[in-house]
Amino acid sequence: MPKLEDRFAKAAELWSKGKFKEAMAIYRRLLQNETISKMARAILCEYIGRLHVGLGDLKTAEDFLRRAVSLDSENVDHHVQLANCLCLCDRREEAWQLVRQLYQRASHHPAVLHYMGKMLDERGQHARGLAFMKKAIHLDPHNARLLADLAFSYLMRGNAGAAMVCSEQALALHSEDEVVQFVHELASTYERQSSSIKPSPSQNVLPSQDRKKSQTKNLKREAK
Repeated sequence: MPKLEDRFAKAAELWSKGKFKEAMAIYRRLLQNETISKMARAILCEYIGRLHVGLGDLKTAEDFLRRAVSLDSENVDHHVQLANCLCLCDRREEAWQLVRQLYQRASHHPAVLHYMGKMLDERGQHARGLAFMKKAIHLDPHNARLLADLAFSYLMRGNAGAAMVCSEQALALHSEDEVVQFVHELASTYERQSSSIKPSPSQNVLPSQDRKKSQTKNLKREAK
Protein backbone atom coordinates (compact mmCIF):
# COMPACT_ATOMS: atom_id res chain seq x y z
CA MET A 1 0.00 0.00 0.00
CA PRO A 2 1.39 3.46 -0.90
CA LYS A 3 2.56 5.63 1.97
CA LEU A 4 0.28 8.39 3.25
CA GLU A 5 2.57 11.07 1.83
CA ASP A 6 2.58 9.37 -1.58
CA ARG A 7 -1.21 9.28 -1.69
CA PHE A 8 -1.38 12.96 -0.75
CA ALA A 9 1.09 13.74 -3.52
CA LYS A 10 -0.88 11.70 -6.06
CA ALA A 11 -4.10 13.49 -5.13
CA ALA A 12 -2.36 16.88 -5.43
CA GLU A 13 -1.06 15.91 -8.88
CA LEU A 14 -4.54 14.91 -10.05
CA TRP A 15 -5.98 18.13 -8.65
CA SER A 16 -3.40 20.24 -10.48
CA LYS A 17 -4.43 18.53 -13.74
CA GLY A 18 -8.11 19.36 -13.15
CA LYS A 19 -9.05 15.78 -12.31
CA PHE A 20 -11.14 16.81 -9.33
CA LYS A 21 -13.18 13.63 -8.88
CA GLU A 22 -10.13 11.38 -8.97
CA ALA A 23 -8.32 13.58 -6.45
CA MET A 24 -11.39 13.67 -4.23
CA ALA A 25 -11.67 9.88 -4.26
CA ILE A 26 -8.16 9.62 -2.79
CA TYR A 27 -8.85 12.27 -0.15
CA ARG A 28 -12.09 10.53 0.86
CA ARG A 29 -10.29 7.20 1.26
CA LEU A 30 -7.65 8.90 3.37
CA LEU A 31 -10.36 10.48 5.50
CA GLN A 32 -11.63 6.99 6.39
CA ASN A 33 -8.25 6.19 7.94
CA GLU A 34 -8.90 6.48 11.68
CA THR A 35 -5.20 6.56 12.53
CA ILE A 36 -4.50 10.00 11.03
CA SER A 37 -4.38 13.03 13.30
CA LYS A 38 -7.19 15.49 13.88
CA MET A 39 -5.19 18.20 12.12
CA ALA A 40 -4.64 16.02 9.05
CA ARG A 41 -8.34 15.13 9.04
CA ALA A 42 -9.18 18.86 9.03
CA ILE A 43 -6.87 19.43 6.06
CA LEU A 44 -8.53 16.59 4.17
CA CYS A 45 -11.96 18.08 4.87
CA GLU A 46 -10.77 21.45 3.57
CA TYR A 47 -9.37 19.89 0.41
CA ILE A 48 -12.55 17.91 -0.25
CA GLY A 49 -14.59 21.07 0.35
CA ARG A 50 -12.47 23.06 -2.10
CA LEU A 51 -12.81 20.34 -4.71
CA HIS A 52 -16.59 20.43 -4.31
CA VAL A 53 -16.41 24.20 -4.86
CA GLY A 54 -14.56 23.50 -8.11
CA LEU A 55 -17.31 21.07 -9.12
CA GLY A 56 -20.02 23.60 -8.26
CA ASP A 57 -21.48 21.59 -5.37
CA LEU A 58 -21.47 24.43 -2.84
CA LYS A 59 -23.75 22.80 -0.26
CA THR A 60 -21.45 19.78 0.15
CA ALA A 61 -18.44 22.09 0.01
CA GLU A 62 -19.80 24.13 2.92
CA ASP A 63 -20.43 20.98 4.97
CA PHE A 64 -16.85 19.79 4.57
CA LEU A 65 -15.35 23.24 5.18
CA ARG A 66 -17.35 23.60 8.40
CA ARG A 67 -16.05 20.19 9.45
CA ALA A 68 -12.51 21.42 8.80
CA VAL A 69 -13.12 24.49 10.97
CA SER A 70 -14.59 22.43 13.79
CA LEU A 71 -11.67 19.97 13.70
CA ASP A 72 -8.99 22.67 13.72
CA SER A 73 -10.37 26.10 14.54
CA GLU A 74 -6.86 27.58 14.85
CA ASN A 75 -6.08 27.07 11.16
CA VAL A 76 -6.90 30.37 9.44
CA ASP A 77 -6.94 28.80 5.97
CA HIS A 78 -9.98 26.65 6.85
CA HIS A 79 -11.92 29.78 7.82
CA VAL A 80 -10.81 31.62 4.68
CA GLN A 81 -12.00 28.79 2.43
CA LEU A 82 -15.34 28.74 4.26
CA ALA A 83 -15.68 32.52 3.75
CA ASN A 84 -14.98 32.05 0.04
CA CYS A 85 -17.65 29.35 -0.16
CA LEU A 86 -20.19 31.60 1.59
CA CYS A 87 -19.43 34.36 -0.93
CA LEU A 88 -20.05 31.94 -3.79
CA CYS A 89 -23.36 30.98 -2.12
CA ASP A 90 -24.24 34.72 -2.18
CA ARG A 91 -24.21 34.84 1.62
CA ARG A 92 -21.88 37.81 1.65
CA GLU A 93 -22.90 39.26 4.99
CA GLU A 94 -22.02 35.97 6.72
CA ALA A 95 -18.73 35.90 4.84
CA TRP A 96 -18.03 39.53 5.76
CA GLN A 97 -18.57 38.88 9.47
CA LEU A 98 -16.31 35.81 9.32
CA VAL A 99 -13.53 37.71 7.53
CA ARG A 100 -13.74 40.59 10.00
CA GLN A 101 -13.37 38.15 12.89
CA LEU A 102 -10.39 36.55 11.16
CA TYR A 103 -8.76 39.94 10.67
CA GLN A 104 -8.93 40.56 14.41
CA ARG A 105 -6.82 37.46 15.09
CA ALA A 106 -4.68 37.18 11.95
CA SER A 107 -4.21 40.68 10.56
CA HIS A 108 -0.98 39.74 8.74
CA HIS A 109 -2.25 36.61 7.00
CA PRO A 110 -2.16 37.23 3.21
CA ALA A 111 -5.43 35.42 2.49
CA VAL A 112 -7.25 37.29 5.27
CA LEU A 113 -5.94 40.63 4.01
CA HIS A 114 -6.91 39.67 0.48
CA TYR A 115 -10.49 38.81 1.40
CA MET A 116 -10.79 41.93 3.54
CA GLY A 117 -9.73 43.89 0.48
CA LYS A 118 -12.10 42.11 -1.87
CA MET A 119 -15.07 42.56 0.40
CA LEU A 120 -14.30 46.21 1.16
CA ASP A 121 -14.05 46.81 -2.58
CA GLU A 122 -17.41 45.11 -3.14
CA ARG A 123 -18.92 47.23 -0.36
CA GLY A 124 -17.88 50.44 -2.14
CA GLN A 125 -14.70 51.18 -0.17
CA HIS A 126 -12.51 50.88 -3.24
CA ALA A 127 -9.35 52.66 -2.06
CA ARG A 128 -9.20 50.71 1.22
CA GLY A 129 -10.00 47.48 -0.59
CA LEU A 130 -7.20 47.88 -3.10
CA ALA A 131 -4.78 48.81 -0.31
CA PHE A 132 -5.57 45.57 1.54
CA MET A 133 -5.22 43.50 -1.64
CA LYS A 134 -1.87 45.08 -2.46
CA LYS A 135 -0.62 44.42 1.08
CA ALA A 136 -1.61 40.75 0.68
CA ILE A 137 0.44 40.52 -2.53
CA HIS A 138 3.38 42.23 -0.81
CA LEU A 139 3.31 39.43 1.79
CA ASP A 140 2.73 36.66 -0.77
CA PRO A 141 4.19 37.96 -4.07
CA HIS A 142 4.19 34.57 -5.83
CA ASN A 143 0.46 33.93 -5.41
CA ALA A 144 -1.02 34.11 -8.90
CA ARG A 145 -4.63 34.05 -7.68
CA LEU A 146 -4.11 37.14 -5.51
CA LEU A 147 -2.70 39.00 -8.51
CA ALA A 148 -5.55 37.81 -10.73
CA ASP A 149 -8.13 39.01 -8.22
CA LEU A 150 -6.42 42.40 -8.00
CA ALA A 151 -6.44 42.58 -11.79
CA PHE A 152 -10.17 41.84 -11.81
CA SER A 153 -10.78 44.59 -9.23
CA TYR A 154 -8.92 47.04 -11.46
CA LEU A 155 -11.13 45.98 -14.37
CA MET A 156 -14.25 46.64 -12.30
CA ARG A 157 -12.90 50.13 -11.63
CA GLY A 158 -12.29 50.69 -15.34
CA ASN A 159 -8.49 50.66 -15.12
CA ALA A 160 -7.64 48.28 -17.96
CA GLY A 161 -3.95 49.15 -18.01
CA ALA A 162 -3.29 48.33 -14.35
CA ALA A 163 -5.40 45.19 -14.74
CA MET A 164 -3.23 44.10 -17.64
CA VAL A 165 -0.02 44.60 -15.65
CA CYS A 166 -1.34 42.47 -12.76
CA SER A 167 -2.79 39.77 -15.00
CA GLU A 168 0.48 39.42 -16.90
CA GLN A 169 2.35 38.98 -13.62
CA ALA A 170 -0.19 36.35 -12.55
CA LEU A 171 0.12 34.52 -15.88
CA ALA A 172 3.92 34.48 -15.59
CA LEU A 173 3.57 32.79 -12.19
CA HIS A 174 0.92 30.21 -13.08
CA SER A 175 0.07 30.02 -16.77
CA GLU A 176 -1.97 26.81 -16.38
CA ASP A 177 -4.42 28.24 -13.84
CA GLU A 178 -7.86 28.60 -15.47
CA VAL A 179 -8.87 31.59 -13.33
CA VAL A 180 -5.62 33.37 -14.15
CA GLN A 181 -6.11 32.63 -17.86
CA PHE A 182 -9.69 33.94 -17.77
CA VAL A 183 -8.74 37.20 -16.04
CA HIS A 184 -5.82 37.73 -18.43
CA GLU A 185 -8.09 37.24 -21.46
CA LEU A 186 -10.59 39.65 -19.96
CA ALA A 187 -7.90 42.26 -19.24
CA SER A 188 -6.50 41.87 -22.77
CA THR A 189 -9.96 42.43 -24.27
CA TYR A 190 -10.57 45.53 -22.16
CA GLU A 191 -7.16 46.95 -22.97
CA ARG A 192 -7.74 46.46 -26.73
CA GLN A 193 -11.10 48.18 -26.44
CA SER A 194 -9.57 51.04 -24.47
CA SER A 195 -6.72 51.55 -26.93
CA SER A 196 -9.15 51.57 -29.89
CA ILE A 197 -10.84 54.70 -28.53
CA LYS A 198 -8.89 57.52 -30.15
CA PRO A 199 -8.87 61.01 -28.61
CA SER A 200 -10.62 63.86 -30.40
CA PRO A 201 -8.27 66.14 -32.43
CA SER A 202 -9.50 69.05 -30.36
CA GLN A 203 -8.26 67.47 -27.14
CA ASN A 204 -4.96 68.63 -25.73
CA VAL A 205 -3.03 65.35 -25.68
CA LEU A 206 0.62 64.47 -25.40
CA PRO A 207 2.46 63.25 -28.52
CA SER A 208 1.81 59.52 -28.89
CA GLN A 209 5.28 58.38 -27.82
CA ASP A 210 5.37 60.62 -24.75
CA ARG A 211 1.81 59.68 -23.85
CA LYS A 212 2.65 55.95 -24.01
CA LYS A 213 5.64 56.45 -21.70
CA SER A 214 3.54 58.46 -19.28
CA GLN A 215 0.76 55.84 -19.22
CA THR A 216 3.26 53.02 -18.65
CA LYS A 217 4.81 54.81 -15.68
CA ASN A 218 1.42 55.57 -14.16
CA LEU A 219 0.11 52.02 -14.60
CA LYS A 220 3.19 50.40 -13.13
CA ARG A 221 3.05 52.80 -10.18
CA GLU A 222 -0.66 52.08 -9.57
CA ALA A 223 -0.31 48.32 -9.90
CA LYS A 224 2.34 48.16 -7.18
